[in-house]
Amino acid sequence: MDTRQLTYFLGVVTHGGFGRAATHLHVSQPALSQAVAALEKDLGVPLLHRVPSGVRLTDAGATLVPMARQVLRDLDAARAATQSIGTDHTGRIDLALMPSQSIEPFTSLTARLSERHPGITVNARAAFGRDDAVALVLSGACELGLVGALAAPYPPAITAHRLGQQHMVLLAPPDTSLPSDRPLTPGDLDGQRLIASPPGSVMRAMADQLCAESGLTIAVEVEHRSAILPLVLAGVGVAVLSSAWADLARRAGAVVCQLQSPLRVEVDLICRHTALTPAAQVLLDLAVDLDWPADISNLDDPHP
Repeated sequence: MDTRQLTYFLGVVTHGGFGRAATHLHVSQPALSQAVAALEKDLGVPLLHRVPSGVRLTDAGATLVPMARQVLRDLDAARAATQSIGTDHTGRIDLALMPSQSIEPFTSLTARLSERHPGITVNARAAFGRDDAVALVLSGACELGLVGALAAPYPPAITAHRLGQQHMVLLAPPDTSLPSDRPLTPGDLDGQRLIASPPGSVMRAMADQLCAESGLTIAVEVEHRSAILPLVLAGVGVAVLSSAWADLARRAGAVVCQLQSPLRVEVDLICRHTALTPAAQVLLDLAVDLDWPADISNLDDPHP
């Protein structure tokens, strides 16, 4: 078994077939097939089933995927560590990142990381829910995950480092008549039109709760969270978002209103029960050591 074989195997898995993997890896398809076949012979088990639509992992192949990713990541870490002797930390961090947490604490955390360790690169992959982030970490595709979700147990193979909480707030257009100096009552929301995310998110659960308690109605349902604030600013309606968006929304001109009994999410940095690469360990240590406020929505000056 060698790193080339592992790289080719993961390429086939990632791209769903030998042809697409060969194109991406800039290698001939016969050479790719021979390398994967040699890996299967070396291990003594088939790793892939060839099917009309591409390939499907065998049980042995599925077991190998996270281990192969970790082997290649460890080799990259060893290379980065030896090259950075006497200099600052270098390397790449693969991070699973949920939408609201990409506003905060990701912005503050990455700014601090860049300030202290400019040689480290962060590759943030989209995770649209906690299960997505956990799956990326368990598969080895990402070393770390930045998660915001309702409190619930993680799988046994996951370690979670609690950073703080975020609560749901309501964003309103600049010319709104809604009060911002007290929590909103159901009566305040009568007649308001809501911009909502699809069912399944904490934000949608909060939105459904408000609709059940008041005359609030859903006007727009949109999957892309990045579209919600512009729609609010354009006067299309109000929206429920994590308090991670509050500072950005105010600076953009929206009115941020507090809610009675808002749902709260736990903000965690997660990883597997394995040794991290030096770069990922630097980010984890930095996140844990920073003195975050209890509600991670106002991070003007987190400090060690």
